[in-house]
Amino acid sequence: MAKVSVRAKWLRFTEETNALDFLDKAARFIVEAQVDRKAWKWVVLCLQGALYGFAVCACRGTNYEDVVVRNKKGEEKLISFDKALEMCQNPSVMGTLFTSRVLDLSKSQKDSIRRLKKELRNNFEHYIPRGWSIEIHGMPKIAIDVLDVVRFLAVETGTYIHLNQAQMKKVKSHVYQSKRLLKKSRLYHEAQLAAG
Repeated sequence: MAKVSVRAKWLRFTEETNALDFLDKAARFIVEAQVDRKAWKWVVLCLQGALYGFAVCACRGTNYEDVVVRNKKGEEKLISFDKALEMCQNPSVMGTLFTSRVLDLSKSQKDSIRRLKKELRNNFEHYIPRGWSIEIHGMPKIAIDVLDVVRFLAVETGTYIHLNQAQMKKVKSHVYQSKRLLKKSRLYHEAQLAAG
């Protein structure tokens, strides 16, 4: 049999394209969640990935070592989710450029991020064998708050985020379309009525 030469095919990511891929998938699962409640799990996981990814990109500056820590063996590990968000709120980290803007989270955004990470994402990611029922009326509000933060980090910080115009447009479109769909959802309206 003749030997066939197979040309290597590569899957390539940067910090930005990885975060954008999470946002892309979050937008898809937000659409799916309108007809399939299980899709909320994937909305949570993807939104957390997008938020974490764009937070790292926003606070990284020009030196990737600003967002890694080394263990005793010298192995690199990415800073934690909480540390990345903390750095994005720090003027001395974010104020490196004249155009830079610091992340200023509202009370609602802080609460939504806390719920996204601690109550939802961590429990999905590290699932303990059990039955778990999740009341989902709050999901649209959490998603809307997180999407606003993602948009700010990806597009408005004025830091060294390397997205081309098409990618920036994609971020804006995903956030806009997702928020629009969430605000029209029955869950969102019922939650608003209940809040009163």
